[in-house]
Amino acid sequence: MAAATLIDHYARTFLASAERGGLDPAVVAEGRVPVAGRYDGAALSAISRNAKLLMRDELCGLTAHPLRLGAFELMCEIGTLSETVGDALDRAFRFYATATEDMVFTLADDGEHEAVITAAIPDTGHDPARVLPGWWLVFWQRFAQWLMGEKFAVIAADLPGDPAVPVGEYIEVLGCECVFGTDVARLSFARNVLARRVVRVPADIPRFLAHRPVDMLTVDDVGDGLVTAIRSRMRAHLESHQALPKLETLAEGFGMCGQTLRRRLEAEGSSYRALKADVRREVALLCLHDGSIPISQIAARAGFAEPNGLARAIRSWAGVSPTAYRRMVLDRAGQGAAH
Repeated sequence: MAAATLIDHYARTFLASAERGGLDPAVVAEGRVPVAGRYDGAALSAISRNAKLLMRDELCGLTAHPLRLGAFELMCEIGTLSETVGDALDRAFRFYATATEDMVFTLADDGEHEAVITAAIPDTGHDPARVLPGWWLVFWQRFAQWLMGEKFAVIAADLPGDPAVPVGEYIEVLGCECVFGTDVARLSFARNVLARRVVRVPADIPRFLAHRPVDMLTVDDVGDGLVTAIRSRMRAHLESHQALPKLETLAEGFGMCGQTLRRRLEAEGSSYRALKADVRREVALLCLHDGSIPISQIAARAGFAEPNGLARAIRSWAGVSPTAYRRMVLDRAGQGAAH
C-alpha cells in the first residue's frame, strides 16, 4: 500500500489523542486492529472520524482548544462559492483565523512564479508527534486540486521536526522534495494555480467528505486533465436545472471561450457531445436503480427534452425499455438480498 507507514502513523496519533481524552481506543477504532503491524486506510478513516465526533473537536484534541464540529464542512462550502483557487484558499484561511487561535494559515506569492501556503501551528504539547503541520499541507494540496478538478505539481515542502516515517513516503504523497526541521510548514507551487477557476459547487461537498478508506495519493473526481472537472460541472448543473449546460456556459465557467474548450477536450480524447451522453447515461441508470423515482420523472432528471428520448437511449444502451431495465435491476437486487 502506498504511504502505508505514514497512514499508520496518522492513525496511531489520532488514536493516542482520543485515549488521552478519556476515550476507549477499541471504540474509536471500531474494533479494527493493525494488519501486519500497521493500521490501514480504512482504520485511519474510522479512527479520525470517530475521534472527531466523540471528542466533539474537528482537530481530534491535537490543539489547545477544540474546533467546533461543522467548521470543516463550512470551510469547504466557502471554497466552492469562490471564483478562483486563490480566492478559495484566501477565504478558507481567513475563516480559520476567526474559528481557532491554534492554527494560522497564510497564502503569499512572489508576483512572478511561485505561491506559498504556510501553516503555523504552535507546539502546545497536544500534538507530540507534530502531525498536524504535515497533515494540513497534504490537505491544502488536495483541496486545491479538488476545487479545480485537476492535479498540479508541488515545487517544495517544508515540515517542522524530524520525519516520523521514511522520507520517501512524504515525497510520494506530496510529490516533491521535502525539507525537515523548519520553523513552520510551507508548500510551494506554481503561482498560476491561484488563477484557476473553481469548478466545484456545494452539491459536490458530500462526495468529497464521504466516509471512505484514506488513500494518500488520490482525490476523488480529480483526474489529470479537464474531463473530470467538466463531468462534475455538468452533473451539478443537471441536478439544479434539469438540463445540461451549453458549451459556451461551461467554457465561461473555466475562463475560456467555447472554441478553446472544444480544443482542450479533443486533446484529452473527448468532446462536449460525448460527455453530455456519458452524464445523461450515468444519471438515467442511477435513477432507474432507485425504485422510488417514477420513470416519468427520470427523463427530466437526466436532461432529456422528452420521455421518448429516455426510452430511445435506454434501448440503445441496454436493448430494453426503461421499465424492463428497472425490473431486471430490482429483480437482480432482490435475488442478491435473498442469498
